[in-house]
Amino acid sequence: MPDSAPHSSDKPVKKQFVSRLSPGEVVSETFFLREIEERSTRDGRPFLALKLSDRTGILEGRMWGQTLDAGNPAPLTFVRIEGRVERYRGRLRLLVEAAGVIEAAGLNQRDFLPGSYRSTEEMTGFLSYFLTEVFDEDYRTLLQSFFSRSGFMDKFSLAPGDVRSHHAYLGGLLEHTVSVATLCQHTAVQHPRLNSDLLITAALLHDIGKIEEFCYEGRISLSREGKLLGHVLIGQRMIEQRLREELPDFPREKELQLVHAVISHHGELEWGAPKRPQSAEALVLHHVDNLDARVKGFFEVLRGKGELSWPEVKNYFRRPLDEPAAADREPGYDRG
Repeated sequence: MPDSAPHSSDKPVKKQFVSRLSPGEVVSETFFLREIEERSTRDGRPFLALKLSDRTGILEGRMWGQTLDAGNPAPLTFVRIEGRVERYRGRLRLLVEAAGVIEAAGLNQRDFLPGSYRSTEEMTGFLSYFLTEVFDEDYRTLLQSFFSRSGFMDKFSLAPGDVRSHHAYLGGLLEHTVSVATLCQHTAVQHPRLNSDLLITAALLHDIGKIEEFCYEGRISLSREGKLLGHVLIGQRMIEQRLREELPDFPREKELQLVHAVISHHGELEWGAPKRPQSAEALVLHHVDNLDARVKGFFEVLRGKGELSWPEVKNYFRRPLDEPAAADREPGYDRG
């Protein structure tokens, strides 16, 4: 993955990334401050231990002779760091001379969080294609009411797919949605009794609640709505609100079939589904959604991407995983 990311003209360009730093390098750059803690040396001298990150990794930092006080940056903020890189016990760390808080609004979050290996342009192109593959006028109008709006698409294209388990990076929601729609379309070809328009519409809308479920400034976490409602209920609310406010003549039966598929896509009550799938389209969406999430999650565990690493207790497959022989051919695959 390249260290740089596309920037809008009004945002500063980040030039120094964790993965590219070298011993002796002078640093004057912005990082995300994950942790800051006061410690002391063996002879009792105080210092601050920092954990700094960007989209390429995490780096330890030290501020010698400093103690925690009101003048220090708070954790989970962006900081402008002045310092120098050193090698200590075989690992790089940053000797911090100064650290000042930077407002998140002026930063490109793609510099500080990992992103999809697939380009946004490629994936939005596929999404646009699927919009043309929905021939039912009511469903197509509903889809266009969401995806034709730049404000919605900006959020949808940037949002992650999850906090930890799968597609847990910027652009993950768009990548997952396109993948699910692709698999649903193939399934509809194999099983022509399925309502393809309903299935593709549900595939494209099943996770739209994730644009409000997550916060992603420096790290991916759940929003207040995400904690209390979750993306399934948020998505249901978004669809029903759009129908009430802009498409009041939308056929009731079509609404019921669509909303049912969306709210049941987790499959089981214990997995967060308010209802189990009761239609063929809802059943297909559930299994396709789970398939894409599991396969992608498998490769993310193997690659140690984000917060997951397969040897850890938190391995959500709860079993040893066998690395496929062809895994190293995946674009951007990194065995390390």
